[in-house]
Amino acid sequence: MTPPEMPAEHAILGLLSLDDGAGHGYDLARHFGEGQPLGGVLRLEPGMLYHHLKKLERAGWLTSTVEPQGSRPPRQVYRITDAGRGELSRWLREPVAHTREIRLEFLVKLYFARRFDPALAARLIAEQRETCERLKQSLASQLASLDAAEPEDGQTFSRLVLELRLAQTRAAIEWLDRAASS
Repeated sequence: MTPPEMPAEHAILGLLSLDDGAGHGYDLARHFGEGQPLGGVLRLEPGMLYHHLKKLERAGWLTSTVEPQGSRPPRQVYRITDAGRGELSRWLREPVAHTREIRLEFLVKLYFARRFDPALAARLIAEQRETCERLKQSLASQLASLDAAEPEDGQTFSRLVLELRLAQTRAAIEWLDRAASS
């Protein structure tokens, strides 16, 4: 199975790992609410939460059981599997490939890395910084090549795009430096 496309699914795996491997939908949903650390990064409405839970169950990364609650309706309890723990561990150890992914995916990774293991968080930040440095060099090189080429239609726009991406990458590197020291 290919990894999920959304950090929300990994966030769910992370939350289940923090809660002794099990939880129910309402408990999970409150982590994505306003005023919660994850809610400041990732908004996840209950309907989407249950969509992701079903997808994770189909992938074999969690299981669910129905638990009776006396006079109240039974509730669905989700448990992370060993395969789910393996996937979460793999995902947490990989920096994101693009600067635009820092705002969402990297922040979710950093949240859980800091909760699980400060050394893992430090490594993740350092590797993300290295990835951004390589990207910064590539963008600067592309910009230099564009400057050396004969002017063409669209070149001005291409230059603007490269300049923005380079500025965002530089800002991300500065932020990663601050994150490493906090």
